[in-house]
Amino acid sequence: SPPKPKQQPVPPPRRSNRATKPKRSFKEDIDFDLETMLAEHERKGIEYRAKRDAKKHKKSDRDDEETIWKNPGYDIPFDTLPALCIEKVFSYIDSPQDLYNVSFSSKLLMSLVNPEMVIRSAVFNNLRKRDTRNRKTMASIMSYMTSRSIHIPSAHRMLRLLNAKSCERGDMCWGKNLVTGKPMAIEQTMSCRPFGLAICTKCVKYGTTNIPYSHFSRFQQGVAFHTWNKLMDPQVDPRTGEANGSLVKVIELQQIESSFSQTEDRKEALEAMVVRAIETSGKYCPSHYEDVAASYCEMFDASCKEADDYIHSEQMKEHQKYVERRDERVAKRLQRVRGIYNQVEELLADCPMKEIALSCTWREDDTDCLRFKCNIVNQNLMNIVSAPASSSDRMIRDACTRIKDAFTVLEEKNFFSFSFISQSSNRYKKGMYDYCTSEMSAQKIMEGSYADQIFISMVEQNQPTKALVRGLNTIRGALPRCFALAVVRPNPDVADPNNRIEDYRKLAETVWKKNSTNSNSGVTLATIKENFNSCVEEFKTMKKNAKDYLASEESRAFLRRDPPANYQGGNFTRQMALNQVFCPSSTDMYFMTISRRVCPYSVLLSRSFETLRSVHDAYYRRPTFYGLA
Repeated sequence: SPPKPKQQPVPPPRRSNRATKPKRSFKEDIDFDLETMLAEHERKGIEYRAKRDAKKHKKSDRDDEETIWKNPGYDIPFDTLPALCIEKVFSYIDSPQDLYNVSFSSKLLMSLVNPEMVIRSAVFNNLRKRDTRNRKTMASIMSYMTSRSIHIPSAHRMLRLLNAKSCERGDMCWGKNLVTGKPMAIEQTMSCRPFGLAICTKCVKYGTTNIPYSHFSRFQQGVAFHTWNKLMDPQVDPRTGEANGSLVKVIELQQIESSFSQTEDRKEALEAMVVRAIETSGKYCPSHYEDVAASYCEMFDASCKEADDYIHSEQMKEHQKYVERRDERVAKRLQRVRGIYNQVEELLADCPMKEIALSCTWREDDTDCLRFKCNIVNQNLMNIVSAPASSSDRMIRDACTRIKDAFTVLEEKNFFSFSFISQSSNRYKKGMYDYCTSEMSAQKIMEGSYADQIFISMVEQNQPTKALVRGLNTIRGALPRCFALAVVRPNPDVADPNNRIEDYRKLAETVWKKNSTNSNSGVTLATIKENFNSCVEEFKTMKKNAKDYLASEESRAFLRRDPPANYQGGNFTRQMALNQVFCPSSTDMYFMTISRRVCPYSVLLSRSFETLRSVHDAYYRRPTFYGLA
């Protein structure tokens, strides 16, 4: 038989012969029965799963998992969903880039994009990373719409503004690259959209008009400004012919200013031009423009509030988790630290001055839950208490041994009896003895930061006076007080009807503070010897001047004056103002009564009593201002 002729391959149908798929129409979706559609898909799914199960029973020799992987689940095509479902899906997209990619992939999906979706995607973008760049971009657009100064952008245009990468002016871009033919890229850090346009920095710099700050249009509704004084003409999209950006041209604003001199006339002319620009655009009438702009801003405000509430709730949840973790950590740490303290208390049971050594402060709501008041105890136990989990019994015993040795030295030398300066002929040492025995305690000295191992070594090496000076260094006002007690001592043979001893001691403290110099290691005994004589001579001068000032006739006349009208000094009297002579400030201060800056200390030292009296008059008139009442 003759061979059969080979069958020629059938050519594929040409494009013109292909069956055109009917376009999906969403016009009737709003009346579409969603329950019916879901029931139909569910029925198809049941039929599909029944067929799959039948095949599975027939092929019982195959593995069940392999069968499942080879028969994937039933999927509902995205484009078969009704418009309401697609819009709901779009509303959950929190990235403008993702919304752009999805919506612009099909004309059908583009028709479902509305302004609320775009606004929400910009506001909710990267909330967890606290990236608010898209939110700031949308805020800049909304600020122009609030001031009714730009053409209202459509949802698609807002989406393009959020995702813009290069200048939208195209061939008119001032930064266009003639080699590549591309406009200049927009800086990613630039979150604003000047005049509601996606333009580059060079277009902002060279394509705008700078007006003076005195121009009438500033702060006026209907005028779009960038950086307070830049204006730009409206831009027309070459493809769609739509006007974007500013409503009013720059030349029109200048013509208004040249034509009218009254502010009200200028505002009326500007209002007329804004209305004409809105009507010319053809999208909205003026009243409709106001409603649309208000609805955009309302959507933005509602989205911002929702986003802020979400961030706040997440922060509160994180804070609550942190508090719970911290409380658990503090409780564990506190339990360990209490065990260490009990152990230290047992080891220091026979320690001299045990009460001083064990005095401490407990803070049960802090990780730093225990702090010993005595400096040398705190230094030895600080590393153990700060890391209780890594401390050992040996470390605690060694630290307690060092603490016990230090207090043993203080007890053996009988340091806190201060017998080493009780019989001294040195005036300053006498002042130190009076201060330590009457106004100071052993615990306060040991709490100072200089009551450390060097302090203990000085006591052990029979240098108690140096050790005491070192210990008093960190006690505020201790050394000036010692000087005051040394140079101002009560004299029973001299009558003091006004009981000025404490006042003169205040003056002596001021003299010491003014003339003493501190170093990083504090004031040493040698420094005290150098400063003592000079301070004594200056104090004598200051004391004499203060006496003469108070005894002068002018000061007595000052006391007899009537208080000024509407005096608001309260219980602050003129005598209190004059008593400030015993604690004059050593810094320059401005006084309105003399209209210049003066130093009250220098004024008293130079016996400028008239200036000093003006200073005290200022104290009397405004005691609260100078911190005296």
